[in-house]
Amino acid sequence: MCALRLEFNDSGFEIIDGHQLLTAYRAKEDLPRDESLKPCFHPIHTPSGTLITEYRPDDHLWHTGLYFGWVHVNEANLWGGPWYLPEKKKYERVENSHGVQRHDAFSNLEAKEDEIHITEQLTWLDQNDQPMVEETRQYLFQKLQETSGYLWIIETDIRPVVDKVTMGASRAARYSGLELRMGPPFSDASHLNSEGLEGHEAIMGQRACWVSAAGATGGMVVMMDHPDNPRHPVTWFTRKNLLGAGLLMEEDLTIKKSDALHLSYGFAILDEAVDLPRIEALYTTYLS
Repeated sequence: MCALRLEFNDSGFEIIDGHQLLTAYRAKEDLPRDESLKPCFHPIHTPSGTLITEYRPDDHLWHTGLYFGWVHVNEANLWGGPWYLPEKKKYERVENSHGVQRHDAFSNLEAKEDEIHITEQLTWLDQNDQPMVEETRQYLFQKLQETSGYLWIIETDIRPVVDKVTMGASRAARYSGLELRMGPPFSDASHLNSEGLEGHEAIMGQRACWVSAAGATGGMVVMMDHPDNPRHPVTWFTRKNLLGAGLLMEEDLTIKKSDALHLSYGFAILDEAVDLPRIEALYTTYLS
């Protein structure tokens, strides 16, 4: 069995399985401010090499593979692009409104044959480059033993450095949080959730422990919500080429300076689409 390999570069790191690139993490990039710079994973491949993610597509340049995008954080936009303005009932670009999720450092690196662990420190800057939040993310990448695929565990601790931080979703579509933008052959994905609902239209805004998305020519991804997360089971934001855990879909969330928000998500990448019972078994593996 080939070992997972971690390689650092000027923008972040890559994880390689044998001769196949699993993913690249883009921690630092030179992008326009109105895209709200945020670390992201792109490309992400299945074990056999099928591309899953889409990066900076023409219709939404601020969609960057797999990323945390927070639309409203106090008065700043940490998602990118225009805001929906309820008083005008339309999306508009708002000048001097875009913040940044700034990568500060990597630490606690552990690399084993079938597992890699990385910790990242970040600072959220508002539209005036003033710190709002200190964030610690932990990434665990594991090879699955019983099927061709990987399990990622993504955890984050969000700690305000101002009196309070209020986080909110788009005031129209209600997207915000951990989001996956998918490209061909996943751009018209078939979605399934833990409640047995099928299709992105049926799953949009519904609560579930997990949601999967299967590519048109094979392969599957599964995003999983941990029972310890607030508002579990979370509501989901799903379109044919999007999959996101909608923590803020129903209402805003305020964190005081003395508190912290901890979130944990599982993300599985599979070479073949599997049925609901096998995804449930994978979810149990994530929780164990």
